[in-house]
Amino acid sequence: MKRFIARFLMVGGSLAFLPSVATKILRPWECSDTSLFSSKWWKLMHNHCPSNLLNDDQITSFIINGYHIVHPELQTGFNEKICDSLRSMPENPGEHIVETLPAISVVLEHPAVVGALTSLLGSKYVRDPGGHIHMNPPRTRAQPWHQDERFGRGHQDRDIDHVKHLMMMYYPQDVTDDMGPTVLLPGSQRRIAAPETMVTLVNLRGQVFSTLEAGSVLLTHYDIWHAGTGNRSDRVRYMIKLPFSRTEENIEPSWDHDIENIPEVRMRLDSEHPSTLSRNEYETDHGLRVRTWNNMAGSAAMPLRSEAHLGGPWPESGGATTASRRRRDNP
Repeated sequence: MKRFIARFLMVGGSLAFLPSVATKILRPWECSDTSLFSSKWWKLMHNHCPSNLLNDDQITSFIINGYHIVHPELQTGFNEKICDSLRSMPENPGEHIVETLPAISVVLEHPAVVGALTSLLGSKYVRDPGGHIHMNPPRTRAQPWHQDERFGRGHQDRDIDHVKHLMMMYYPQDVTDDMGPTVLLPGSQRRIAAPETMVTLVNLRGQVFSTLEAGSVLLTHYDIWHAGTGNRSDRVRYMIKLPFSRTEENIEPSWDHDIENIPEVRMRLDSEHPSTLSRNEYETDHGLRVRTWNNMAGSAAMPLRSEAHLGGPWPESGGATTASRRRRDNP
């Protein structure tokens, strides 16, 4: 089976993104044993299917950037059947996606998807009411930048130093750069902006276009800045979007954690940053990242403050400080 690989096109400057101004608990795991529902579920899951959980490096990347891509290996022809079903729908089912399109459960219950959601939201995550099928016909105009429901209905209690809510985006067909791929701004999940301000923005430094192969699943922090770009192709682009939430705090990491990785994780949280951040924003942001790790990791929390990233050679006369030079040279 061909492995679906997501190709992200990193872009900055002037680009072809010109926008116009009853909760259901999922089965927690599906391996050879589908009865893992006891209080010891996480350890059983870890022993049965550890490779489907995210690792420390992937969790760190999500905390920094706000997104993760899953590549579920689906049965040959599955994505085409989903597209056929979408084309035959007389109207958009709104939030009743799973009831109208029960085959989507194959994606929702796929071990790779469940493993990623478990890693990010804990073993008792739920699928929230809501969701939407995006259908972008040819020559559809772009959306403006936005954060989902930030000032609208619900989800007003979200935190910038935790991962409590995610959005899952499943693409049943290849998405090329002319089909209106979703554009994300890495690291923006900790930047809360008024909608009237965001709609005035066009191309942003560091923006990422999600050009994906059929079957790819994009998991994003609920608050990440994103938009659908214009479809300049002669093909329809479909995307199924569903929200998920955490229901309880972790006592221990819900991902494949190794305590030996903590120094490297800490260095990345302290020193790595998306190119969208100014120096002042970065100084605040790295502390929020550590608090996010701690809120997710339970017993694997780390000290909030660390000055290790400030070490290194003394600055040269007239040059940048060690910390700012490292940020400059390693964006």
